[in-house]
Amino acid sequence: MIAAGRALAMARREVGEGAPQERVLINAKDHLDSMLSTLDSKTSALLRFNAIVVAALAYLVVVRATDPFAGANTVIKAAGMFVGHLSLVASVVSCGFAFPVIGIGREFLGALPGEDRGSRLPEEAEIEALGKVVERRVTLYRWAWRLAVTGGSGFAILVGLATIH
Repeated sequence: MIAAGRALAMARREVGEGAPQERVLINAKDHLDSMLSTLDSKTSALLRFNAIVVAALAYLVVVRATDPFAGANTVIKAAGMFVGHLSLVASVVSCGFAFPVIGIGREFLGALPGEDRGSRLPEEAEIEALGKVVERRVTLYRWAWRLAVTGGSGFAILVGLATIH
């Protein structure tokens, strides 16, 4: 686990190499939680961007009855329709990749039935599991970001085509 290993290495460096294992584990868990919090914030902004692009494209491509390429030749019309629909699909799929990145932690939901929350320290297995969650969400965020850039770029191209023709 790359994320868990990095978190443990940073925690060891922060608390000192000879520090008790408990402090290292607590710092590593805090670092991974911080990474998840940052991903949540970035994904929230990405979803807002996607909402704007999807709304604008849906208006242009689906809702609006007039053709923005009415006076254009067939190639421009075909390119505009292709780019518009591709951008809309890319933005919607980006949302599909982004939603799983925003997770609700058990701390928010409260203790599970029969679970003693007490002052239990994190274990290495818990750090490894949290590291897997971070890595999975980073991968999902990367794809969501790439698709959002594709959708936004397509929207810009569509506006350019509609303006230039």
